[in-house]
Amino acid sequence: MEKNSDIQKMKNGYIELCRFLFCVMIVILHTGGSAETGTVLPNGFMAVEFFFFLSGAMTMKHLAGEKRDIPQKMRYATEYTLKKIKRIFPYAVCGTLADYLWRGYMLKDYSVDVWQKLSALLMELLLLPMAGFVPAKLEYYFNAPLWYVSAMLLVLPLVIYLYLKSEDVFKHYIVWFVPFLVHGWLIQHHGDPWSWGTVTPIGLSGLLVAFSNLLLGFAIYLTAEKLAEKKFGRAARVLFTVAEVGIVVLCFVFAASLPEVYTFEAVIGLLAISLAITLSGVSYTGMLRGKCWEWLGKLSLPIYCLHWCMGQIVWIYFGEYPYPCRVLLTIIGSSALALAVKFGMEALHKIYGRNLLRMMT
Repeated sequence: MEKNSDIQKMKNGYIELCRFLFCVMIVILHTGGSAETGTVLPNGFMAVEFFFFLSGAMTMKHLAGEKRDIPQKMRYATEYTLKKIKRIFPYAVCGTLADYLWRGYMLKDYSVDVWQKLSALLMELLLLPMAGFVPAKLEYYFNAPLWYVSAMLLVLPLVIYLYLKSEDVFKHYIVWFVPFLVHGWLIQHHGDPWSWGTVTPIGLSGLLVAFSNLLLGFAIYLTAEKLAEKKFGRAARVLFTVAEVGIVVLCFVFAASLPEVYTFEAVIGLLAISLAITLSGVSYTGMLRGKCWEWLGKLSLPIYCLHWCMGQIVWIYFGEYPYPCRVLLTIIGSSALALAVKFGMEALHKIYGRNLLRMMT
């Protein structure tokens, strides 16, 4: 019962620290390199897999705690997704507009070609680039990392609906087998399972990646539940802790290398195992708690939404600095902008909340 209670709380400093570390991995991927040497973490995009896994696990946790009957299943799934996206939306819009304004200031190019490309801005502000409206080329994107949020918006309602509609099939087949079918299909037909911009018969491959990895997130939570029901001694808990932390270190090692696609898939599988251990509470990492870790976790997604533009600014003004300095400046700048947006939104909420109260009274 105590371990099951830990799963329901699902809030510990180690998870928040991992959020931040994998966010830093993405920042390093995008900013920690040069035209001559390339990025120091060429496989850093594996961090997005972690966020998909965690989002799927969190959604499964929420649905597992939902005791009431849900008659309008698709409506419920859509509303849940929109509430989830609502927390990210201000940072996503801010990051996209900041990059748009920055490009306009730097380029000072107002030709017809530029204005045509601006049509992509609306799709990004609506978080719809993964719908296929925007060409899957970086030069068309004002905030390319938002493909992750866009894919979540389009795919998560479907995953939730499948769970609510056919829970038995979902828990005992879909989450365990469909991800392998999807990943295998991507490998055989497109050479890799992680590309976000490859065109497939059902749209951009980022949607397939999101669908597959969200399902794996559900499977991770179900595995964590089973682990939490077992009783392990101190030696086993130590081994779980070593494996759990060691796998995260291994992810960073492989992010810095160029392994074969099958090796990459194996590392992603190990990452799923590590997260299942974390969520089960059978290791000692759950003892890591504190406000500082929670703050790191809360900053991870805002940094993700804002670092693309900030990284370009840092590159222009501090391009001659070594990559650790550029990465640090990008994280500091993105964090400062994230905090400004956060406090700005809270201030607006207070102002308009008071005005609304006055109108009602």
